[in-house]
Amino acid sequence: MLTQTPSSTASAPPVKGKSEKADRRWRRIVGALLALAMALTMSYAAVGVYVATQVEVMPRMPLTTTPASFGLQYKDVTFPSRGDGLQLKSWFIPGVLPNGQLTSQRTIIVLHGNVTNRADPGPGILRFSSEMAHRGFAILAFDFRGAGESADAPRSIGYLEQHDVLGAVDYLRSGTLPYPELGRPHAIAGWGLSMGGAALILAASQEPAIQAIVSDCAFADVLPILEREIPKGGHLPAAFTPGGLVAYRALYGVNFYNDRPVDVIASIAPRPILLIHGSLDEYTAPSNMAALAAAARSAPNANVQTWLVSGAKHARSYNVEGKVYVDRLVAFYTAALGPDTSGS
Repeated sequence: MLTQTPSSTASAPPVKGKSEKADRRWRRIVGALLALAMALTMSYAAVGVYVATQVEVMPRMPLTTTPASFGLQYKDVTFPSRGDGLQLKSWFIPGVLPNGQLTSQRTIIVLHGNVTNRADPGPGILRFSSEMAHRGFAILAFDFRGAGESADAPRSIGYLEQHDVLGAVDYLRSGTLPYPELGRPHAIAGWGLSMGGAALILAASQEPAIQAIVSDCAFADVLPILEREIPKGGHLPAAFTPGGLVAYRALYGVNFYNDRPVDVIASIAPRPILLIHGSLDEYTAPSNMAALAAAARSAPNANVQTWLVSGAKHARSYNVEGKVYVDRLVAFYTAALGPDTSGS
């Protein structure tokens, strides 16, 4: 008897659930990857917020002296920053002419550096202010937002501080006169140190009432400094810095990517500019002065001087040069603003 054998062409029964198992496994892998990406994103964002809060913290340096210590008359003045109205504390110091007469005819706005104040003894800001006052220039020296005795505000390293400089100009032009008998300044100029120099450049690019500027050891672009200092200060990999800067902008409204004096300095022309930098500056390299000078000179009517002070570290050019520094600035401002005629 013949037996029937199965046909070789008959279909094998399907393996139930094989494709479903593969699909489930793939979905689990994708889900795990998405969860990991989300966790990494949230972790990066959290570290970014941490970096932002660390940048924002700015300890205040107390004021330990006043212009009276240098034999000068002065008055305490408070004025608002332009735009946001933050209250800024300052001293108005009249200039002293050779005959002892007081004057406000030529007024210099004096601007300190980051995390310091208008009397910072390190670079000798008040001592410098007093020397200029004794040479016949009135001084408006104020504390930037969040510094010294001025109102609390996030640290912005020049980006928002430029509005403080503009507020100082507004005060000199239309505020309550501290010495009514002296009248308003006939000419306004600025001197800024480090961050103050950067803020002065940013402000002067918008405000023609600032007739001449001296910027000592300012940065051309703050970003390279932040990219170096944030990882160092926070003990974090440099990869977290961009996230921290984005978080800072979201939290405090400060866009450090636009904190670039080099982009606007050419618009100050034809007003005179004197750029000063120490040859041994390791915080803001002298190449910053070169970049600022090149940008400023790109204007066809530029009036730019530079001075590389041999042997000076960051913000110490005045300490190194002393009287030579003061004499050079007196000559610069006198050429730019003209002589004081109030004693004539």
